[in-house]
Amino acid sequence: MFKSLVCSILFVLLVNCGGSSSQKNATVTNTYNSTIPTLSADNIAIPDNSGVNDYRVLFFGNSHVVGLPYLLKTLIEHGLPEKTAYIKSATSGDYLQERLSNPSSVELLTTNQWSHVVLQAQKYSQSGVVNYPTSAAQTWIQLAKTQSTTPVLFPEHPQRGNDNEGRKVHDLHLSIAALQASCVAPVGLAWDRALALQPALKLHADDGNHAALMGALLTSLVFYEVVTGMSADILPYIDSIDVEKTTQDFLGQVASETILNNIACRY
Repeated sequence: MFKSLVCSILFVLLVNCGGSSSQKNATVTNTYNSTIPTLSADNIAIPDNSGVNDYRVLFFGNSHVVGLPYLLKTLIEHGLPEKTAYIKSATSGDYLQERLSNPSSVELLTTNQWSHVVLQAQKYSQSGVVNYPTSAAQTWIQLAKTQSTTPVLFPEHPQRGNDNEGRKVHDLHLSIAALQASCVAPVGLAWDRALALQPALKLHADDGNHAALMGALLTSLVFYEVVTGMSADILPYIDSIDVEKTTQDFLGQVASETILNNIACRY
């Protein structure tokens, strides 16, 4: 029955069936005893949870999200000490399409009260030859919005030496948000800007693919501003993060400048 439910969800995202603009509230219980909202074809507005007192952020992704929950929590605690932050990472080797068939992931999103969910691991072709479907990403976005959770798409940073990848991946995620409204964190664009200004920055790990601490901090600064709506540029120096003050200040400026020029959330 779970497989049938997923197929039904994907169908309504691919077919405009018209009808009322209000979201349906009916539910279906699957064989895993999870109650999952049925989805209409409506494109619900993005819930604005930037001003909540308790940030509860769920990261769905692969190895590219490792370390980000700790850094984001640290940034919120220092930038907004009057707020609380609970950040959870649900990492796996699954792309968003595969994760949709994982009942534990669906249950994690739909049976907890999250303020934000970060969605990483949309499959894409580095060569540009193959166009992979984005229907699963749209489904995750819609599922989040039915829970009054703010969905945030995470376009990955470019690999070392690939000057076009950041923009290409960002544009792919913008195309998803055009079909199903979502925030799009301009992570790759922030990396491009930082390296354009300071090419010697060690944003990449030695493998040229994953982020070093400095790169993970830049990514987390982007998410800090997207999640909280507060400028990363005015964060204080955090001595528990092993990045020198001038670099922390620079990365905060880059994050805020990039978001100013590439609005992440259109509530």
